[in-house]
Amino acid sequence: MPSQPTSTAATATERSAASEPLSVVAAVLNDRENIGPWLENVCWADRIVVIDHGSEDGSRQLLEQHSSVELIDAPHGEGLIEDIRRRGLSLIEEGWVLVLDFDERVTDELRDEIESLLNSDRSESGFQIPFRHYLLGRWLQHGGWDDHHLRLFRAGQGDYVAGLIHSEAIVSGDVGVLSGQVLHFAHPTIHDFLSRMNRYTTQSAPALARGEVGGLRKRAMLPLSRISWLRASCSMFWVRYIKDRGYRDGMQGFVVAVLLAAYIFIEQAKAWEVRLEQGA
Repeated sequence: MPSQPTSTAATATERSAASEPLSVVAAVLNDRENIGPWLENVCWADRIVVIDHGSEDGSRQLLEQHSSVELIDAPHGEGLIEDIRRRGLSLIEEGWVLVLDFDERVTDELRDEIESLLNSDRSESGFQIPFRHYLLGRWLQHGGWDDHHLRLFRAGQGDYVAGLIHSEAIVSGDVGVLSGQVLHFAHPTIHDFLSRMNRYTTQSAPALARGEVGGLRKRAMLPLSRISWLRASCSMFWVRYIKDRGYRDGMQGFVVAVLLAAYIFIEQAKAWEVRLEQGA
């Protein structure tokens, strides 16, 4: 596990007067252990907007102790995390927005790159950022985890599709690519993976049951076929573990590939359960 990025960059008040402001937006739900390191990591931003959607571990109370944080309440269970983020985005009217979850950290290289961007006249409306994912205590270099996410964009020009879980931001205008990384410390334990999988699959099940696109695959619900469900789960394992060489990440790569295959099955089963409850 790498050391946390340092916080030696210029603060918002030390930057050039011509610099555009940077706002960081995040949704929080029972992330108390991450709050301190996360706040230290983003202390150089001009504005920090956090939307709490039902924390019960003291996260809200801890965030209230920091005057630099604009804390917003969202009813527990209201919408997906993408919908929660949109509450924060609606408040930002100038400069740039960085969407950064509490289990994510900006590297020193990315911070310097963003600082330079704030003082430039770049024409892009948004930027893809490379992610380095750590799961079950290991950096997964294979298995489809070498990816980019659109997390930095101009205020008012980026948004998420309402009701679509795991969706990427949509930006009006050109999109560039940065070289600095975000470190994503996702699912440190299997318990954490299963807890989040249970929450996310429950959230996506109603949309899938209605025939809408959604879920981990960002596709419509599969036909009510045992073979289709098993094939989709096996396909997920084969792609992640064999095609994308997840086997090179040791036992973590194997366990994660199996868990993702189970995710697909559970997601379909919950959508089927919703249809049963609705008498469909």
